[in-house]
Amino acid sequence: MYSSLLKSLPFPPRVPLMSGPTPLQKSRLSWGEDALYWKRDDLTLYGLGGNKLRKLEFLMAEALNQKADLIITSGAPQSNHARLTAVVSAMLKLPSVLVIPGTPPTEWGGNLILDRLAGAEIIACGEEPLEQAVKRISSEKRSKGYYPYTIPLGGSNTLGSLGYFLAFFELLTQAEEQGWTPNLLVCSVGSAGTLAGLVAANALLPQPLRLLGVNVVQSSDQLHRQVEQLATEVLELLHIPRSLPPFEITTDFIGSGYGSATPESSKVIIECFRTDGILFDPVYTSKGVAAVKHLMQYKNREFPESIVFWHTGGGPAIFDQHYYTELLGHA
Repeated sequence: MYSSLLKSLPFPPRVPLMSGPTPLQKSRLSWGEDALYWKRDDLTLYGLGGNKLRKLEFLMAEALNQKADLIITSGAPQSNHARLTAVVSAMLKLPSVLVIPGTPPTEWGGNLILDRLAGAEIIACGEEPLEQAVKRISSEKRSKGYYPYTIPLGGSNTLGSLGYFLAFFELLTQAEEQGWTPNLLVCSVGSAGTLAGLVAANALLPQPLRLLGVNVVQSSDQLHRQVEQLATEVLELLHIPRSLPPFEITTDFIGSGYGSATPESSKVIIECFRTDGILFDPVYTSKGVAAVKHLMQYKNREFPESIVFWHTGGGPAIFDQHYYTELLGHA
């Protein structure tokens, strides 16, 4: 239904990292009368999966077109984006540098193990802001003869957000083939690129869907502005004159902040794993699922809805000792 529309749009080059649509799976959980579906971007093809492969398709294509010989990005020590950037860089025979906050790691659990197995150079920048550290390290690498390509936190710029513009229509096509229509899409939001791509694509529908982002990292006002800016840039890049449809962002499930689990997020990890066999990560997707559970149990609606939670991956983080020790306390 949407293939002719997408073919008419001027997408930039891509490196093919997606093997096809990711599964759209109905949940067995009974949190209310609504139907709940998981969009399984945790099952993408490489590096133990995750949504960042959709973004890296466009970002890595630009890096190759610019003849880059080094990839630099940043993130938290358990960053899924950093892990997949390292993996894809290795697949493309490019060295990678991952800039993380704080002191050099002394424990190599979760994503950090995979970063090292992928051959990434991991640089801890202490208290220096990540963006500033990336600029400094990029300059240092240039002085040593490299031509680095830097990818922003989470891969969340205009190019990266294109991945979720396309993913939106992938989801709609799958739901149509299964014989139902989504009413509400929910995803966790950190660096804004995933939700921005969905918001931009939603602008093309005659009757836009409800979109809810679950904030896991910063103030809601700042994040809302970031999503709006990126979504607008996506539409401009594709030469689509549209105004953005409304979307919501909630901070009710952030807990003590980014990187910290909450009792609710830990409980839904266990509940979803035991019921649907799906693993969510301790501090990102699980907070989004906690929001979905609350919405289904406590919000009054006139009729049942079909809700989709976009599972953006991140399971390897659960094998960091800090997180699994906390999680086992709820098991």
